[in-house]
Amino acid sequence: MSVLRRTPATAILIVAMWLFFFLGGELVSKFGLSAPSVGGLVVLTLMALGLSAPAEYVLRTKKYVVVGLAFQIICAPLALVTARGIEISGLNQWGDDLLHSNNLTPMGWIAGTAGFASASMSRLWRRRFRVALLALTLTSMLYSGSLSDVLGVVAAVTSIVAGVLVHSEQRTKPSVKERRTLVAIVAGAVALGPFLVAINPSAEGPFSQITQLIWAPTLSNLEVGMACGLDSASAACLAASDLARMQGIGPAVANLMPLVIQLVLCFGLIRGRRLAWWLASALQIFTMALLVIQVWDFDRENFFIYGLNLVAVLTPWAFTLVVLILTRRLFSVNENRVVLRKYLGIAAITGFVCAAVWFLGAVIFPDSFVGGTSPSAALQELPLRFMPTVVALMLPHAVLPSSWLSWLLYEWVGNVFWTVCAVLLYRAFTRPADPVQEADRRRAREILEATSGDHLSFMTIWQGNRYFFHEDSYVAYRVANGIALTLGAPVGKDISLQFEEFAREQGWTPAWYSVSAEYADAHPQLKRLEVAEEAVLSCENTEFKGKKFQNIRTARNKAKKEGIETHWTEWDDLTRSVASKIEALSEDWVSEKALPEMGFTLGGLTEMQEPGTKILYAIDEQGKLHGVTSWMPVRRSGEIVGYTLDVMRREDDAFKGVMEFLLSEALLIAASEGKQWISLSGAPLAGEHEDPKLLDAALTRVGSEIEPLYGFRSLAASKRKFQPEEVPWYLCYEDELSLPSIGLSVLHAYLPTLRASDALSVVKTWSESRKS
Repeated sequence: MSVLRRTPATAILIVAMWLFFFLGGELVSKFGLSAPSVGGLVVLTLMALGLSAPAEYVLRTKKYVVVGLAFQIICAPLALVTARGIEISGLNQWGDDLLHSNNLTPMGWIAGTAGFASASMSRLWRRRFRVALLALTLTSMLYSGSLSDVLGVVAAVTSIVAGVLVHSEQRTKPSVKERRTLVAIVAGAVALGPFLVAINPSAEGPFSQITQLIWAPTLSNLEVGMACGLDSASAACLAASDLARMQGIGPAVANLMPLVIQLVLCFGLIRGRRLAWWLASALQIFTMALLVIQVWDFDRENFFIYGLNLVAVLTPWAFTLVVLILTRRLFSVNENRVVLRKYLGIAAITGFVCAAVWFLGAVIFPDSFVGGTSPSAALQELPLRFMPTVVALMLPHAVLPSSWLSWLLYEWVGNVFWTVCAVLLYRAFTRPADPVQEADRRRAREILEATSGDHLSFMTIWQGNRYFFHEDSYVAYRVANGIALTLGAPVGKDISLQFEEFAREQGWTPAWYSVSAEYADAHPQLKRLEVAEEAVLSCENTEFKGKKFQNIRTARNKAKKEGIETHWTEWDDLTRSVASKIEALSEDWVSEKALPEMGFTLGGLTEMQEPGTKILYAIDEQGKLHGVTSWMPVRRSGEIVGYTLDVMRREDDAFKGVMEFLLSEALLIAASEGKQWISLSGAPLAGEHEDPKLLDAALTRVGSEIEPLYGFRSLAASKRKFQPEEVPWYLCYEDELSLPSIGLSVLHAYLPTLRASDALSVVKTWSESRKS
């Protein structure tokens, strides 16, 4: 009901379309108030719910109505001109007669409000919404070819351009996770387009014959038998059999299976799975081949124009394939081979059983088919039973059912097989890509929760680490350039010697990264280099008195005055609304960086979702998210004694001082829980040395140079407002000659996906900062 209250105009629009269809007659539908058929009305309703309702939610009702009317009025004549240009040029071999059509429907309103509203959305949803809108409207136009579809494309493009001009958007680069999502949206929207066309009986296009069969009157088994009784090869028999094979629940499910498989593959693409990429690419190629077979015609008079039409039909699938090829590096997560072999075996057994059921049923009950059947005919028909009905119609059939049992076998053996395949694919994509690593992570978590670790030990159970276990202790590390780079000190007992011996046996050079002074002092044989300074706040000082804490008190008073509250929770306990806002805020933050989002000791959205991580966010009475922080627990003998800050994100137009407010609230919460301290974590390469050595000076210089890229020093300065105790973190190593390799290993750990284009972006940002 709350959603309905926020989108009343969309609800009225949907109700009005249905009322005009049933009460207004043909005249009303022709002038853009409804659709010419129930199927078309269903499509418009789905479009309104998926595109127009979110637009009203963003724009608010009054502005939404004005924008909707404006784009319907402006885009209607533009659509008419565009449609007639397409028709006159001959680029509409399969679509509706656009020269004489005047059925516009409210697609101008629906697509126009959606495109314009996208400019007011967060970067995260702006990209997703626009990609889905353009892919869906363009695919529908190429496959349906009605004037309403042309109007949808014109309104989508025009409204997006208008939104960009009005809001003066800045171009930003999405994160790796978001790029995967956008690729999945393109693939899903393109696959959804033909489905929406198929449920519209008035649609014209390359699928129009199949669409007409779906909506044709139902034939009984008796009528099919009469048509095929005298001559099974007659035109009447073939027409009747085609009609019979397209009708019913079974054929409908069979035709939906490619869409279902594509959506499952989209899920795999979002997770970065290599198998999903290969199968999605193969599906685009397979679909294009089927389209060529279906609509290819050498006998056309103007073959050039016909070829252009064919290319246009293939464009959505070809575009998706090109996108997949260009983004192939994003999908590098391989499936576990053991799980993959297991699921392939299940799929093979299921396929064999389904094929055997079909063959034995056809052989045992030959009288259940028109004119009887034989083993050879059953085998000839077998491949068609595993194809979508729309594909099977392109090939000659060998048998035709005439009883309920034969129809059950005819329609459902393939559906059972593909349903099992879809379930297996989904389960494969939800399973850990590396079960051994996941088992190691679980073991590391158990040890961490039962023993002691340093302020960064919780990071060791993040994804991407390797583990060296010895008795009830472990070391988390990563390997690059021949360096075994640890993430902090050992968890549990000090097993440094055992790990170093293991690393040397593997041909690696061990390096201890971000370890405390206590660890460095306990290993005097190792050289040390300061890499960060940790800011630690004692929970005994929570009053924020004195001139030094004036900024903190101001932020807290401002938050109270503006009705801003904080919530201390974990990811799984967040509402869907708040989680979406945090996702959008995180994407905005990543998009503004010249480099990709860093990892290793710097967490992001994925790390916030790790069980045990505390989330503290600030939200006002209107539901606006101002800022969010995440906190990792630190244990001594299994008990939580403090929290370490990980993620800090603030909205661009959040109230001034939101971070000071959130950090002070975290200190108060920790004190109320009886904790000893909180750590504001460390700012890499932001340290200041009283007596710097050569390497210290070099790192200080590097920190100064990359400040425009990540702002580590600004971050350190903001933390000093709390007057923290500053504790150094060190890199401990054996030999200065290994420092270049260690430096490259650290770079790879923080930026494993760094590309040449990212490096150019870094150079550009750095150059601009040097000029200012």
